[in-house]
Amino acid sequence: MLRLFSKPFLHSCFFLVFTLLICEDTLAQSKDIVKQESHFVKLYSKLSSFIQTDYDSIQFYTHVFEKEFTSFIKNNPATLSYPFTKLSDNHSCDIRTSEDGNFRIYSWDTWTGGTMHVFREIYQWKANGKVFTKIPHYEEGDGGTSCSKVFTVSIHNKPCYFAITNATYSTKDARQSITAFSIEGNQLVDTMKVFKTKTQKLNKIDVDFDFFSVVDRPERPLELINYDHRQKIIYIPLVNDKGQVTKKNLLYQLKDRYFEFIGIETGMRK
Repeated sequence: MLRLFSKPFLHSCFFLVFTLLICEDTLAQSKDIVKQESHFVKLYSKLSSFIQTDYDSIQFYTHVFEKEFTSFIKNNPATLSYPFTKLSDNHSCDIRTSEDGNFRIYSWDTWTGGTMHVFREIYQWKANGKVFTKIPHYEEGDGGTSCSKVFTVSIHNKPCYFAITNATYSTKDARQSITAFSIEGNQLVDTMKVFKTKTQKLNKIDVDFDFFSVVDRPERPLELINYDHRQKIIYIPLVNDKGQVTKKNLLYQLKDRYFEFIGIETGMRK
C-alpha cells in the first residue's frame, strides 16, 4: 500500500493548523479589545462632559463605565498585557503594570465626589498561567485611591510589588501611600509586613499632607514617595505638624527580607 505522507509530515501539518487557529483566535481577541477600548474612551469622555454641569448625568455614566469596564477586564484575561494607550492618553484611566507584567492596577476618577475625589480600582494579576481579577469593596464615603506607580523588588528571590497610591479628601487634604503586594498561589496578598520601623512592622505607609504645601511642584501625579533601585532605598517624605511636606525624608533600605528604617535625611542620596 502506497504511503502518501510520512508521520513527521502529518505532525508538522497538524501543528501548523493548530498554530494558525491560535493566532486567528488571538487576533480576534486583540481586535475586540481595541474596539472596546474605543468604546470606553467615548463613554468616559461623555462622563467628563458633564463635570460641574449635570451631577445626575455624571452618576449615570460613571455607573455605566464602572460596570462595563469592570466586567470587560474580568472576563478578558488578555487585557493584562494590552497597553490601553487610548484610555491612558485620554486620562480616562490610570493603568500601572509591574515590570514582569504579572500585576496591574487600573484606577479612575468617578467625578462624583466634589472636592473629595472618588476613585475606583481594579486589581489584575497572573499566577500559574491564569489571570485573576479583584474588585475592591468600598464602604459608603470611601473615596478610594488612584495608583500612580508600581515597582518591583525581589525579596528572597520572590517578586514583591509596591504600589504608590493617592487619595484626595478636599482641595487641601491629601494622602500618598505605598503598599506591598505579593502573589501567593493564586491569591493577591496585601498583608506583607515588609516595612520595619524601630517599634513595628508594616505592610503599608501613609503620608497625609497639605496639598497647598506642594502645589507648586511641577510633576503630576505628585512623586512624594520614591524608590532608588540602585541603593534599594525607599524615601518617605517627612511632614511637619501643620501637614506641610518638608525637604526631609524617612529612609527605608532593603536588608534581607525587610525595608528597615535607617534614618532621616534631607533630599535624596546620590
